Amino acid sequence: KEENLYRLGDIAYKIHNVVLSVRLDSILDLKKIALRSKNTEFNSKRFHGLIMRSRDPKATAIVFKSGSMICTGAKSEKDGKEAILKFVKIIRNAGFTDLKMQNYRITNIFATMDYKVPINLMQIHIAFPRITKHEPEVHRGLLYYPFDTKLLVTIYASGKITITGAKSMSILERVRNNLTNMILQMRIRNNDSDKLISY
Repeated sequence: KEENLYRLGDIAYKIHNVVLSVRLDSILDLKKIALRSKNTEFNSKRFHGLIMRSRDPKATAIVFKSGSMICTGAKSEKDGKEAILKFVKIIRNAGFTDLKMQNYRITNIFATMDYKVPINLMQIHIAFPRITKHEPEVHRGLLYYPFDTKLLVTIYASGKITITGAKSMSILERVRNNLTNMILQMRIRNNDSDKLISY
C-alpha cells in the first residue's frame, strides 16, 4: 500500500499547448507579408490578423499590423521559441529587415495529468475550503486556485487533472507538487490507497 501511495509522486504532466506573445518593433504590411510568404493566410474582410503556420515545430501565429504576435499550438516552451524565431525570419525575408523582438513572454500553458486513482473531491474541498470550489450540481470537477494566481486547476473524481493559465514551467512544476501532496494527504487519511469513494 505504501508503494501504491508514493508512486503518485512520479506522475508527470503532459503539455498540450503553450501560448506565447512577442512584440515586433515595427508597423507591418500584412498583405505584403502574405503575398511573399508560404503557409500564410490573410483576408482583411474576415479577420484583421495574418495567420502563419509552421509544420516543424508545429505552431500557428497570429500577427497584427501593430507588430503584436501571438504564437499558439506549441507542445513546449522550446518549440514555441523556435516557431517564433522562424516566423520572425519569414517576416524579415518579406522585406521587414529591421524587426526587433520585445516583451517576449509565455501567456498560457495548458497541461493535463492523470493520477489513475479515484479522488474524493468533497474531502479535498472540506480540507482546503479557501483555495477550492466544489459545486457538483454545476460542474463535475473540483476547482483549485493555487498560489493566489489566475491559474485554474480542475480536479476530477477519476484522477484526471487539467491546468490552465500557467505562465512558466516552474509554476507548472509547483502545481504538480502541491497537487500530489494534497492527494497523498487525503488518501493517507483514508488508510486505504485502493478504496476511496468519489463525490
